Amino acid sequence: MIKSIELQGFKSFDRRISIPLSKGITAIVGPNGSGKSNIVDAFCFVLGRTSAKSMRADRLTHLINNGGTKKQPAPFLEVALGFDNSDGKFAVDSEEVKITRRLTRNGTMTYKINDDKCTRSQLIDILSLSRLNPEGYNIILQGDITAFIDMDPVQRRGIIDEICGIAEYDAKKIEAQKDLTRVEENIKEIVIMMSERKKRIDDLAKEKEDAERYQLYKTDLSRVEANLAYSKTKKIEAESLQISSELKVREDEEKEVLKNLRAVESGISKKERELNELDKRLIREGGEEQFNIRAEIENLKTRVQVAESKIASKKAEISGIDSIISRLQSIAEEEEDTKVLTLKQNVKGIHGTVSNLYKVDAKYAAAIDSSVGGRANYIVVENENVALECIEFLKKNQIGRATFLPLSLIRGQELEHAKEKGILGLAINYVKFDSKYKKIFEYVFGNTYVVEDLRKIKPLLGKYRLVSLDGDLADKSGAISGGYKRLQQSKASTEIENYIQKRDSLLDEIEALKIEINDLNGRLKTSNEKETKFGTEFQGLRTMRDLIEGELEKMRSERENISNEHDAVVRKVGDLRVIKATVDQRLDDARINLKRFAQQKFEEIEVGQAERQVDEFMRKITALEPVNMKAMQEYELEVQSFKEFEGKFNKLQEERKSVLNFIDEIEGRKKEVFFGTFNKVAEEFSKIFPKLSPSGEAKLILEKPEDPLNGGMLVESRPAGKKFQSLELLSGGEKVLTALAFLFALQRFKPAPLYILDEVDAALDQHNSLRFVELLRENIGNGQMLIISHNPAVIKKVDRLFGISMTAEGASRLIGLDLTEYQAAPIPRAE
Repeated sequence: MIKSIELQGFKSFDRRISIPLSKGITAIVGPNGSGKSNIVDAFCFVLGRTSAKSMRADRLTHLINNGGTKKQPAPFLEVALGFDNSDGKFAVDSEEVKITRRLTRNGTMTYKINDDKCTRSQLIDILSLSRLNPEGYNIILQGDITAFIDMDPVQRRGIIDEICGIAEYDAKKIEAQKDLTRVEENIKEIVIMMSERKKRIDDLAKEKEDAERYQLYKTDLSRVEANLAYSKTKKIEAESLQISSELKVREDEEKEVLKNLRAVESGISKKERELNELDKRLIREGGEEQFNIRAEIENLKTRVQVAESKIASKKAEISGIDSIISRLQSIAEEEEDTKVLTLKQNVKGIHGTVSNLYKVDAKYAAAIDSSVGGRANYIVVENENVALECIEFLKKNQIGRATFLPLSLIRGQELEHAKEKGILGLAINYVKFDSKYKKIFEYVFGNTYVVEDLRKIKPLLGKYRLVSLDGDLADKSGAISGGYKRLQQSKASTEIENYIQKRDSLLDEIEALKIEINDLNGRLKTSNEKETKFGTEFQGLRTMRDLIEGELEKMRSERENISNEHDAVVRKVGDLRVIKATVDQRLDDARINLKRFAQQKFEEIEVGQAERQVDEFMRKITALEPVNMKAMQEYELEVQSFKEFEGKFNKLQEERKSVLNFIDEIEGRKKEVFFGTFNKVAEEFSKIFPKLSPSGEAKLILEKPEDPLNGGMLVESRPAGKKFQSLELLSGGEKVLTALAFLFALQRFKPAPLYILDEVDAALDQHNSLRFVELLRENIGNGQMLIISHNPAVIKKVDRLFGISMTAEGASRLIGLDLTEYQAAPIPRAE
C-alpha cells in the first residue's frame, strides 16, 4: 500500500508537500488551473515515465517549478512515494520503503530507494513487485477516454495486445525471425559454397582423371623405356659377342695366311738364289754388258711389279677404309639419332634435326646437301628454354655437343629472287617442309640459288651464293668448293675424318706410283731394245733362266695374292677391332642407361616396337600437359569439404525448421494468450456496462476472429431501449460510458493496488456519476484510488478529499479533509 506522495519543486508546487494516502478513494478538487492534474503527473513521474508529453510538458526539465511571478525558479524537482512494507513484499530490510526520483535543471536524473541511489531499471523492478506500471491502465489521464473513443478498430485491438503481453511474443518472434534470416543467409552462403565446391569438384574430376592417366602413361613409359634399354643392351651384347666371335675367326685366319705367306716367300728366296746362280753363269759366259742390260731389265720389271703390288695393296687398303668409313658413318648416324631420341625422351619441345625436317627429289639432293652443309645436324627446338635444358642434359650425361635452333628466336630473312640466265631458282624452293619451319629453312638456305653447272655461269660467281646440281658450291666471298662427294662427311666423327684423310693420302700415293710405273716401263722398253742386239748364243741359259723366272713370277704372283689376302684379313681384323671398340662403348653406355631402371622388372621386347611405344606414350603425355598432379589429393579434399558443407547445410536446415516451428509456436501462443485476454476483458466489459447503463448491453467483436492479430476490434453497446450500435455511432455520453466500461474491464482483468483517474467523470450527469462511484468502489476492493474531479455527486462519495488552490504568485496550495471521519484533515505543513 502507498502511504504517501511527496512533491518539491514539481510544476506549480514550489514548496515541499506531502499527501497521505490510505485505502479507499481519495479525491483532489479545485478550480481549473489550480494544479490538480499536476498531482497525477507527479505520480507518473515518480513511477518512472520518461515521456515529457505524457506529463503535459515539452521536455522533462519543464517539469521543474519556474518560480511563478515573484520567486526564483526551483533548482530541481523531487517526487517520492512511501510504501508500507510490513508484509515484506519489497526485498528491502525496512517496514517502509521510499522511492525517489530527482531531476536538476541541467538534466541530471537521480533515482533512490530509501535514500540509496539506484538505476531506473532497479526502481522499475521494485515497483513491479507492487504491480504498479507507469504505463498501465490503472492510470487514466485526461484525454484517455477521448483517445479511446477516437481510436480505430486496430488501435483498440492493440490495447488487448498490450495488456496480454503480445509485444513480448512479438519481440521473441522478431528475434526468431532474425535467427531465421541469419540461418537462411547462412544457408544461402552454404549453398553458394557448396555450388562452388561442386564446380571445383567437377573441374578437379577432369584434372584428376588427366593426372591418373598421366601417371599411368608415365609408369607405362618408364616400363617400356626400361624394357627398351634392357632389349638394346641385350641386342648390343649379342652384337658384341658376334663381333668377338668373328674377330677370333679372322685372327685365326690371319695366322694361317701369314704362315702360307712365309712358306711362299721361302720358296721365292730359293728360286731367287737359283736365278742368281744362273745369272752368274750368264755373266761369265755372256759378257758383262749383256748381263748389265739384263740385270737392268729385271730390275726395272721388279720395280714395276713392286709398284703395281703397292698400288694393288693401297687400293685394297682404300677399299677397307671405305668399308670402315661406311660402318663408322652408320654408327655416327645411329649415335646422332640416339642423341636426338634421348633428348626427345627427356626434354619436351624437340622437333628433330634439320635433315629430318625436309624432303628433296633425288635430282636436287646433291645441291641441297651441299647448301645445308654442317647445319643438317642442327636440332630444331620449341624455344630457348628447351635449348638450354637440352644443353644442360648433354653436359650432365656427357653424350656430346649439338647446335640448337629455337623456333621462338630464329628470324628468317627476306629472300631475293635473282632472274639471271642460268639460275634455276632459290634452293629453299626445291625442298618440302612443314610451314611452321619456314623461318628455320630461310635461315639454313638464305639466298642460295641452284644452277646446272658452275662453269656455265662464271660471270655470276662472287655475286650470289650458288650451288650446282652435282653439289659444287660457290660462295659470295669467292670461295668455291667441290670435287668428289665425301660420304656424308659433314655427319662423321673425328675418327671418320682421320680415315678419309688417310684414304686421300693413299690415293695420292697411288697416283705417284702410276707415274713411277710409266717411267719404269719407258726405261724397260729401252733396255729390251738393247738386249735384242745381242745374239742368241746364250739362248739355252736364257731359256732356263726364263723358266726359273717364270716359276719365280708365279711364286711372286702367289705371294702377292697371299699378301693381298693377308692385307685384307688384317684390314678385316682392324675393322672388327674398331667396330668392337665402338660396340663395347655403346654397350657401356647402354648398361649405364639401364642402371636408371634398377627397380624395374625387365622383359626383352622388339626394339622397333618399343621405340614406337615410347613415341606413342610421349605423344600422349605431351597432349595431357600441363598436368596438375595435385588434383587427386585436391579432389579428395574438396569432396571432404563438400561433405562437411553438406553436413552444415543439413544442420542449418534442421535449425531453420526448428526456428519456423518456434515462430509457429509463438503465433499459436499469441492467439491463445490473446483470446484468453480478449474473452476475459469482453466478459468483464459485458458485465460492467449494465452497471453504468442499467438494462443496457455491450460487447467486443473481432473483425477477423480467425486471424485476430491482423484485424481490428469493434466496440458495440446498446443503452436501455436502443439497439446495438458501434461506438462511433453513439451519443457523447453513451460513448463515455462505453469507454469507461471498457477501461474498467481492463482494470478488472489486471488489478492494481492503486488507480488514478484524472477527470474521467467530467461528461457524466448526476445519475451516471452515482453509478460511476459505485462501480469505483466495486473495482477498488481493498485497494487505493486517487481521482481528480469537479463532479459534486462523485466528491460526496469519496473517503478523503484534498483541495488545491492557486496563489496570486502562481503557486499551488493543498488542503485536506478525511470524509470518513467527518472532520477536517490537517493541512500539510509547507516546508
